[in-house]
Amino acid sequence: MTDGARPAWARRRKFRTDRQERAGWGPTLRQASLGMRRSSVRMNLASWRGSVVAGAVGLGLVLASCSDGSTQATAEGSATPAARHGCLPADDPAASVRGDYGVGQTQVTFIDHSRPTDAAPDRHLAANPDRTIPVVVSYPVAPTPGAAADAPAVSGAAPATGRFPLVVLSHGVTADGMVAANVIAAPLVRQGYVVATPTFPLSSGPGGTIFDLPNQPADVSFVITSLTGWSATAGTPLAGHVQPSCLAIAGHSLGAATTLAAAYLSCCRDGRVKAVVSLAGALAPFKGTFAGNPPVPLLILHGDQDQTVPLAKSADIFTTLRGPRYFLTLHGAGHSTMFFDQAGQTLDHTVTAFLDAYLKGDFRSLDALPDDIRRSGVGTYQTAR
Repeated sequence: MTDGARPAWARRRKFRTDRQERAGWGPTLRQASLGMRRSSVRMNLASWRGSVVAGAVGLGLVLASCSDGSTQATAEGSATPAARHGCLPADDPAASVRGDYGVGQTQVTFIDHSRPTDAAPDRHLAANPDRTIPVVVSYPVAPTPGAAADAPAVSGAAPATGRFPLVVLSHGVTADGMVAANVIAAPLVRQGYVVATPTFPLSSGPGGTIFDLPNQPADVSFVITSLTGWSATAGTPLAGHVQPSCLAIAGHSLGAATTLAAAYLSCCRDGRVKAVVSLAGALAPFKGTFAGNPPVPLLILHGDQDQTVPLAKSADIFTTLRGPRYFLTLHGAGHSTMFFDQAGQTLDHTVTAFLDAYLKGDFRSLDALPDDIRRSGVGTYQTAR
């Protein structure tokens, strides 16, 4: 397919990537954060894939899928007219600026004294009466003229003017909040979102386990509550710059299972959530049921070459849950390669379009997605409601 047949956003971001490669700038921020080259992503993931599968069986998680892995859209197009509004005030500067922000970053640690952390003997971690959750908070800053599109985050930079929607993004097993911030969150921050990436106590880092999954949805809700209070406190780095009522939650892999439970599972639903993003995720009904889930808008993305979490798991999400649903299958993308190259460009654009619609009330890019995806040929796009 020629560049002339591709959407403008895809042509523009492809040029940036090509320019970096021609200039010999080396690996992008995303690749550097993961500590791997593109060609070795699958190999690195394979080292922990077995523990994910074995752990799911041992925990008794029911990760259901469609019998044939297929899905059928029940309706094409955008959401119902009644749902076509956001929660950000129209006169807020954050509602209109797109793609011009730099990335600032700060870190804060929240401690939940009401819930314990189990011991992890394999990691030499003793049981703890509390749950300690470090959080990386990435936020929009005024753009620097001439800065590269993927320039690293600036620690402690002054936030841009406005009150921005909040996204809480959950990492996968063996990852952490900083990896999620640099690999997944940064492109979204540039579009005008504050993204908080917590590090979960037991699923993070080398030796991370999925067995603490039942505790992580409550971690997400605790982080939302804590961030709401923290960002409203005078003297904190983002005081007056977060609109917590404009809230989305997102996650990758185990983080997506966490996110889906926090939004839709009967044991753990957080009614503050306005939109949900699942990246290579699966339903994990460890307690309660997904039946009768609240119709919170949901975006699902999954690579059709994912060897860690099968594509059929996302197909099951799409057919099981109710409410406005958008499902993009990325052709040729794997479990983590979905964040690189053309798949990554498409993922960034799609997530931004979805959140712009349901948090900022701007449905233009979301409405254009079917044509964009068809012209680019990067994936298969379905909607239902």
